[in-house]
Amino acid sequence: MKLRNINRGLVLGGVLALGVVCYTAYDNNQFKTSKPEIEQTMRDYIADLTSANVGSSDKLKSQLTDFVDKHYADYTTSDNEYASSKSGLLDEINQAEVATQGGDITSAEYDIKEMSINKSGADGAKVTMIYNVCYDVSKGDPTFLTTNGINTMTSGNYTNSDNYEPSTSSYKAIFSYENAEFYLLRTSDGWKIATSSDYGYGEDYSFDDNNSDSVADESKAESEIVPDSSAENTDSEGADSVE
Repeated sequence: MKLRNINRGLVLGGVLALGVVCYTAYDNNQFKTSKPEIEQTMRDYIADLTSANVGSSDKLKSQLTDFVDKHYADYTTSDNEYASSKSGLLDEINQAEVATQGGDITSAEYDIKEMSINKSGADGAKVTMIYNVCYDVSKGDPTFLTTNGINTMTSGNYTNSDNYEPSTSSYKAIFSYENAEFYLLRTSDGWKIATSSDYGYGEDYSFDDNNSDSVADESKAESEIVPDSSAENTDSEGADSVE
């Protein structure tokens, strides 16, 4: 009797193990077929993020709110305390001071240099990305949204310890995001972003020749983004423009 019970247990254990193997193989195959959709989701995300930052300050809150509602899923649990969620981004947008100190972002271009997509959990994906954004700014220090939340440009300099003066002429603001990280969830409306974050970005400003020498001396950036031809998953047509 004991031997029969042992044999039955071995058979059931084998069936369960086989079921796990089969499900894992099926799940991995399903995720593999989802990668093109995830990649397109992220390309649309960067394009929409860039364009949502372009325009006058009286429209920014509405544009940025629509962007977050479109691309982010309702999600409150995260192992990364520095990552931004939908609710957190909406709170930042609502509380942000969008006065641009006399200037706006008038146009922009972006360049996705590298993208890596990996499975995360049963219905999730982790995407890491390297990308650049170049904003054309009329003057001043506009507010803009990044994967980490609301930021404000710092185009000017301090005439003394208490008096900061933003740029009074047009310039290009160039941001290089070397490690942007996203967690995505599969929803009934397609893949949505649960959390987003970025680490170690570079920030440079390139000013017009008419700008004052004190500000121009601080500019070290070139006016164009140069795509890295060696990077994987680079856009075949180069940088994308948003106006």
